[in-house]
Amino acid sequence: MAIAGIQVSSLKDYLQSPEQMEETFEKLRNMGCRIVQLQWISPQIPPETVARALQRSGLISVSTQDYYQEVMDSLPSVLRLHDLCGSRNICVSGIPRQFLSEEGCMAFAGELTGFAGRMAALNRVVSFHPRVQEYCCFGGKTAVEILMEHTPDSLQLGLDLYHLIKAGLDPEEWLHRYQGRIEFVHFKDYCISAGGVEQLVPVGQGVIDWKPVIRALRETGVKWIFAEQERWEKDAFECMAESLTFLKEMGVALWEH
Repeated sequence: MAIAGIQVSSLKDYLQSPEQMEETFEKLRNMGCRIVQLQWISPQIPPETVARALQRSGLISVSTQDYYQEVMDSLPSVLRLHDLCGSRNICVSGIPRQFLSEEGCMAFAGELTGFAGRMAALNRVVSFHPRVQEYCCFGGKTAVEILMEHTPDSLQLGLDLYHLIKAGLDPEEWLHRYQGRIEFVHFKDYCISAGGVEQLVPVGQGVIDWKPVIRALRETGVKWIFAEQERWEKDAFECMAESLTFLKEMGVALWEH
């Protein structure tokens, strides 16, 4: 069964200095979190400082994530962080605009295939994280489907279920379709206010029914669930703690026993 953790991009505002980062990591550990995915820590903080803060807090980074071009532009630093943290999964997010066509998706699939091959030689796994706009269709297939069809099985799908559901697709069907190619998923929840405005809320407090999703995760062997919430109507850390509490109540472990 998957282990629940936190995508630290949820707390970007509190990751802009070494002191903030250390305090944030300590708060996550105190709420029971052990597993994290790293994103949006200030680029001014060296990988060595990030790794030391993780070690002191007892957190384990199993993945990093950023936009595809950002990862390409800062790859030596990304790899250094992975080496220091013992992290294996490099997640790249989004299809660059110039590739958003059927032919472009094929070209981008070639780029991802080459990148995944280079990273495999370094004992790293590459995941692709689609956003709602990457579920646009070309020739009757979504851009994500085109990418997955034209990349090797070693390229993982970092499935953000919020974006998948917002695109009108069935998370259970996608989890089963790409079984074996999904190491982690993102859980992000939302509701619609009385004024018709979407608000992000802690996992379990919004409109998404997570019970069948969690059942599908058990059936397909996904490793990690990362709770995520980048906008809050109350204290950000309280929101993340409530997300973890919900997942624990749903039978999802916060660490391996």
